[in-house]
Amino acid sequence: MSDKEWNDNLEHIRELFSHVFSVTGDGDFLSYELLSCEVITSFTEGSGLGPDPINLQWDFSSLVSSLWNKAIIDILLNKLHALCMEENWSTMSRSDKYWREAIKQKFNWIKVIWNKGSPWRLDNNILETPTKVATRLMQGKIDDLKTAQKDMQRVAKFWHCSITTKSFLCAEPAWGTKDKDVWQWLSKVVDHLGNDGMSLEDSEEEDMQTIF
Repeated sequence: MSDKEWNDNLEHIRELFSHVFSVTGDGDFLSYELLSCEVITSFTEGSGLGPDPINLQWDFSSLVSSLWNKAIIDILLNKLHALCMEENWSTMSRSDKYWREAIKQKFNWIKVIWNKGSPWRLDNNILETPTKVATRLMQGKIDDLKTAQKDMQRVAKFWHCSITTKSFLCAEPAWGTKDKDVWQWLSKVVDHLGNDGMSLEDSEEEDMQTIF
């Protein structure tokens, strides 16, 4: 499967979830409300109705393999086939097994998001207030941004060091063979370390300087 086809299929799954659950993104599931335990239990025991095809609601408190969630996946699969026919998808036809797995992966990812937005039980056995939940989520976003910034700084520092060492090697004919072995060794060390091997000790400095 080509990268384009893979991305197209992911987009089909996103479109399916957007269409069925009336969401614009995975973050909309942060405030998702669960069905009552009685409704799900009665269905599991065979005495109650299953998921409403018009108003589908996941059971994020259970695994994707639960009877309730498996019933939802069956309904979603039928809706996906209807979308495929309606929009005349150009991607290669895939088996029901393939689409089931794609829907399961989407469920598991959204469940992670939903868990983040659910109130945590504190040490005193009291649930978080909505304000505390919002504060925690905001701090999580700030931490994610800081991590992404550090990753970008590591990448920038790696390329800075890599270009510097290779530039000295390319300039070798102009200044002779002096210290050539040192620069070759440094170039190999930088390549071996890669992005993750770059130190951020001087990351607070706006102008990076090469230190060897």
